[in-house]
Order: sequence, then C-alpha cells, then structure tokens
Amino acid sequence: MSFAVSPDELISTFGLSGVVYFPRYESPHNRLNTRTASFLSSVGLPDEEWFKSKASVGQDESVSLAEWFGPEDGTLPKECQAWLVLGYFSASVIALDPENGKVYAFGEGEPLDSYTQLHRDVESLVYALHLFKKFDEQERDDDADIEEQADQLRAQIEAFDTLPFENEQSQWNLILDEVIEGIW
Repeated sequence: MSFAVSPDELISTFGLSGVVYFPRYESPHNRLNTRTASFLSSVGLPDEEWFKSKASVGQDESVSLAEWFGPEDGTLPKECQAWLVLGYFSASVIALDPENGKVYAFGEGEPLDSYTQLHRDVESLVYALHLFKKFDEQERDDDADIEEQADQLRAQIEAFDTLPFENEQSQWNLILDEVIEGIW
C-alpha cells in the first residue's frame, strides 16, 4: 500500500525514537480495519512532546476508550464503546474507530458526548502531524509573517483532509491560533 507519508519521511522528521509502530495481529478479536492496521504497523504514529502516542504513555492503562474514562467523566456514548485510544494531542484524548479508521478528539473537561471527528483516518492525522512538525522546526526571520505561514500549513493539510479545520474549536484551529499568538 502507498501512503501520503512514507516510513522514511516520518523517521526523518521525528527521529528513530519519535515513531511508534503497532504490531499487526491476525486474531479473530482484532477489529482494526486493514488499511489502518497496515499504516500503523509500517509507517507508525509520531510520539512527540505535543503529541503523545498511547503506546508511549503507560502500558498499565487500557487502550480501550470505554475503560479509559471513569464514571466521574460522564457517560461515553454507545457508538464510542469499541473505540481505541491513540494518544493525546493539545488537551484532548485522540481516539480511533477501529471499524472505519476515523479519528476523533475528546476535549479535556468537555462532556464525552461532545467529541468531534478530527481526521478521516490515521493516515490524515499522521500527515498533518508530519507537516506541523516541519512547520514548527522552520527557522523564521523577524520579518516572517507567521500568520501567512500558518495559513499555508492549513491549506496543505486541508488539501489532503478538510476535517481538521471544519470545527472552529478543533484542536488544529486552536494550535494554529496559539502559534500565531506566539505561545508555541
């Protein structure tokens, strides 16, 4: 299979220790769709200070979203019960629907039923993380227009997947606003 980001590109951007690979299981209880499983096992998932892969957080915590949240967090919607935790990104838990590969964000402190679809699939998430890392590492002149550069990054990501910026409160919109404000 061909993907928008190659394993070599991801390693070049995040380094050997900055990419987490997921083994591909061929067991009957494995619910992960084929394309997502191939992507996670061959290309991998970045692990960075601003995006923490679940695999790097703690192995004693479950990868099941249903086990992730406790009663004090509220009631997890029924459609989310079989979803898996991918990691953390900008004060959000990032989850994966294993049946179709869609990626969702659960905002910290937000009601569980207010989750939003963040990416159409894991490939899109990783593509956006890859572009953001390259953008973040760019050297900027004092005269550089950071807002113009952020708009260029947004356009590159939207050309591949429009979902990351559809919701004004999406994690991607919030991060780019913070970059423009000089917080990053």
